[in-house]
Order: sequence, then C-alpha cells, then structure tokens
Amino acid sequence: MISAIRFLFISLTTIVAITAAMIYRLFSGSSKGPVRWAHTWWAPWVLWFAGIKIKVEGLENFDPKKYYVFISNHQSYIDIPVAFAALPTNLHFVAKSELKKFPFIGQYMMLMGMIFIERKSSKAIESLQKAGELIRNGKSVFTFPEGTRTSNGEIGAFKKGTFLLAAASGVEIVPIKIEGARAVWPKERVHLTPGIITLKVGKPVPSTHITKENVGEVCKEMRALVAAL
Repeated sequence: MISAIRFLFISLTTIVAITAAMIYRLFSGSSKGPVRWAHTWWAPWVLWFAGIKIKVEGLENFDPKKYYVFISNHQSYIDIPVAFAALPTNLHFVAKSELKKFPFIGQYMMLMGMIFIERKSSKAIESLQKAGELIRNGKSVFTFPEGTRTSNGEIGAFKKGTFLLAAASGVEIVPIKIEGARAVWPKERVHLTPGIITLKVGKPVPSTHITKENVGEVCKEMRALVAAL
C-alpha cells in the first residue's frame, strides 16, 4: 500500500513537472529553465517521495561550468532522477530516435532539446555528428552506454555510440558509477522501496583519441573504469 502511494505521488509529480516545462518552453522559447528545474526540484521531490537518500562522491572531479559526456552504469529507472539531483549542472539525455513518437514523453524530450540518435541506419553517423555539434555548443549529456538496465547487477558491455558521440563533440568523458539503485527499484519489480543510493564521479577522460577503428577497445576500457570507481 505504501509503495503504491509513493509511486502515485512520483507519477503525479512527474506529470505536473513535464506539463509545466512544456508550457514554459512553448511560451518562453527557452528550455534552460525547465531543464534546470529537473535537478533543482523535480528530482529532489521524486527521491523524497520514494524515501531515497543519495550520497555523492567525487564532485570535485569536474567543473560544472564546462560541458561533458557523462557515462554511467544503468541499474534502475531511478538512475535518472538520481543523476539530475546529484550533479550540479543542466543535463541532457541521449535517446533513440524512436522515442520521439512516444506520446507526451517524446514531445517533452524534443522541446527540452534532448539528443536523439538514429540507430541501425545510414543516418547513424550523421546523427552522431549533429549531436556532437550540439554538445560543443553548450550541452552536457548523460548516457547509459549499456543501453538498458542491468538484470543481474553486473555492468553489461558498453555500446560504441556513446563514445563516437564523445569523439564527435571533442569534450571530455566523465565516468559515473551508481550503486544501490537496483536494490531500490530493480528491473524485475514494479514497485520501489526506500534506500540509499551512491553516485560516484570519476576524473574526466579525453575523447580526442577515439576513432572508429579503436572504439571497441575504448568501450572495454571505459567499462572497466566505471566498474573500478
């Protein structure tokens, strides 16, 4: 019963936040305010309703005034509000282009300037290059290179797209490790439970050395770096 009430409040808070953000964006012409709201009030409220406390380590490793590609393991849906609440910077998420067609959420993501990537098509490289340009022009992005949530707690293989995106942008990559999120809201469970989630920030890594030829090895190296945090 308590879990259902928590989930209801989280859902209502999210619907209200998305609606307010879309209205503001349509009338103001700017997405900066709504994107900032995500980490100043939406994420903290969601975590409070869920009974979740977060611990953050390593914030001194990056400059909030600079732009980065953040890479993280993916344990749970709750990872997204945890990232928003923990990192003192405006974040944009990378999503597959199919999400544009998803009702409500798709419209919100487009209005907020989230970055969409074409997959398995001739447009994939072109979309990565365009996304890289957006990052150079002033967006920090948060990505989950595994592509999906873990089902067993282990960090899965990292996919190449994130690192080709980082190379196209020329910005540094910041490794992130999230711990405890799976215990709060695992992939196989509908409801969530209170708990403590830790987000660890590693030191930035240059992306200028990444090429199509070596990106496979980079994936393995960056996965190991995240796992070691």
